[in-house]
Amino acid sequence: MKAKKISALLLAAMTACAVPAQGAAADEPKVPKYIFLFIGDGMSYPQVQTTNYYLNAIEDDGDDILTSESKLNMMKFPVAGSAQTYDSTSFCPDSASTATSISTGHKTYSGTINMDEKMETSYETIAEKLKKQRLFSNPESFSYKNIIKTGKDYEKLININLSADNSKAVRAISKYSMFIGISAILTLLLMNNLFKERDNNMWQLTYMSKNGRAYLGLVRIADIFIISLIQHFLLYITVVFTSFILFGGLGDLYNPIQNISEFGQCTLVINKAEYLIADFLLTYLSVVVATSIIYMLMNVFRNRKNVFIGTGAFVIIEYFIYINTESQSIYRLLKYINICNLFRINTIYMEYINVNVFSHVVSLRYVLITAVIILSVMMFMISVLVYVKRYPNTEKGIMAKISDKINVEYQKIFNNYNNLFKEIHKTLLTSKGIWLIAAAIFAAVYFSTTGYVTFNDLQIQNDKLYKEHGGKDYTYIKNYVDSVLEKTDNANKERIEAQKKYDNGEIDFEEYFAAVSNYNSVSNSSVEIAEPMEKLSYLAKLKKETGIDGYIMSDRGYEQIFGKQSTVREIILLMSTQFAVMLIAFASVYIEKKSSMDKLINSSSGGFKYVNKKKLISGGLITLLLTLAVNIIEYTNLIRYYKVTYFQAPVQSLTFMSDVKINVSIIGWLLLLIVFKLIISTVTFSVTFIITRMVSKK
Repeated sequence: MKAKKISALLLAAMTACAVPAQGAAADEPKVPKYIFLFIGDGMSYPQVQTTNYYLNAIEDDGDDILTSESKLNMMKFPVAGSAQTYDSTSFCPDSASTATSISTGHKTYSGTINMDEKMETSYETIAEKLKKQRLFSNPESFSYKNIIKTGKDYEKLININLSADNSKAVRAISKYSMFIGISAILTLLLMNNLFKERDNNMWQLTYMSKNGRAYLGLVRIADIFIISLIQHFLLYITVVFTSFILFGGLGDLYNPIQNISEFGQCTLVINKAEYLIADFLLTYLSVVVATSIIYMLMNVFRNRKNVFIGTGAFVIIEYFIYINTESQSIYRLLKYINICNLFRINTIYMEYINVNVFSHVVSLRYVLITAVIILSVMMFMISVLVYVKRYPNTEKGIMAKISDKINVEYQKIFNNYNNLFKEIHKTLLTSKGIWLIAAAIFAAVYFSTTGYVTFNDLQIQNDKLYKEHGGKDYTYIKNYVDSVLEKTDNANKERIEAQKKYDNGEIDFEEYFAAVSNYNSVSNSSVEIAEPMEKLSYLAKLKKETGIDGYIMSDRGYEQIFGKQSTVREIILLMSTQFAVMLIAFASVYIEKKSSMDKLINSSSGGFKYVNKKKLISGGLITLLLTLAVNIIEYTNLIRYYKVTYFQAPVQSLTFMSDVKINVSIIGWLLLLIVFKLIISTVTFSVTFIITRMVSKK
């Protein structure tokens, strides 16, 4: 066996002709002379899984090792498969014949390297075929240069020593990007306040600055930089502290970032502490470039509403480009240098991607950072120039005149509607409540379209079985399970009998092996029916204890929709909805206070009660519609993705809902959840409105 392993290594060395040795000057990149293919003898699934359990046990001190995240990169490959392996002489091939098959695509005898069964002809290896392709043989091609650069980049990691430690907190921080959007929104609100001078006629005074408008423009940019930096730092520290609490510390921050499996492609020689610093700066940079663009637009255009509308349209276009541009497309730079990619900019540490920049192979990391910096500087420079050149008193442009005309006609129509409609209008448009609703709906869309869970092949197979043959009448599944169990039992009896006959010399090895192979094949089916068997047992128990005729169906999708797996998403969406509702209630009262109309209303006969009644009704309607919209968007997206069925089934059909005491269907349970959330939102609005009204009167 040792000789076979040595021969396998010799074959691997032989495949080195994929990249031939070349003489090169000292300053030229070295071309690898050999490429080695390592074949793990005796490294099947049990060995890999056992290794994974061992690493999880080290990290988690032996607690819950079966559910811990995988520590092996090979278990995170996007594609994996199995194959029945045999060579020309044996069902159990050795290293030599196996390596030959891998390298050439041809089978041969055990102990044979790169020769046919007759030992007359040697095969052309796949490496040799690739060598002949111009794509990889031309030293001036991007593919060739990319190969060289990839080798040099990963060469830096040779001396890195990995060790098992608690990296869950840093992993969670690297994956969480919502705070980038929050930071950008806060900075946007800051910039909006800076331009309120245009609303209160202070514009003329601010433009008479002692040191000039250019100085004032630069000061404001500095304010944006400093304040946004402070708030981004506070948000980032909050995320780090939360992760520290949830995951029991940050682990050893001096360990290399490659200790985290998601950073297996990272070619930077940095530890986890250095990564956190770099991550903070990079995410802040993404906030800066986003805000610099909007700040420039606010300077160019007088109407900030048009800026927000235009920005929204631009983001939608960018998102469309982002999701529809393939990574291998010639337009892939539009995908990478994209406003949507800015909000996941920290992933550039996890991916190894090089792009072609004027015939040079450059890391996408540096291209993106450079583009962001240049764009930010350009936007702020344009802002200062526009700030200097634009004057308060200028003749309205044609678009402004058209806008004024539309507003006049709109007011004529608006005056014909009743007071309830006007209160809704004030809450949504005048008080900017529409932006709160948009934010809540965005949160619903975001959290219901991200973080989807994927299932393995066996789970998908079982789900297909439930959809086609499950439901209320699941006789087919019962019979299928019984038939598999019967086949397994019979195959086992045949195996035992074959074992006895082989031991007594009554049959040869081929017959014995056929019986063993048949049993192994059939027993694999028994693994496939393990879950349906548990379902059948659960439904029988449910019928006996409660009298409910449950449906046989999959739990997986529903667990993600309203089960324990949905807890975090549901809490976030509920909190964001209630926050929006509270702000809407506050704004509906504050708008009268701001314009001093509350004094006039309070002094009129019956005005106070009448207006408050209309505000409560209008706010209540908006609250109900907002809550309903958020939940419909959430559940619709999740149902469409997970393709759940049998909505008419009793909710107790789902094993995780066995404790429910009321007789209700799944669709009925979903409606109850929505009604419950509607009640919470209504109570939140009413209480906030009453408290705000009481405070405003004092």
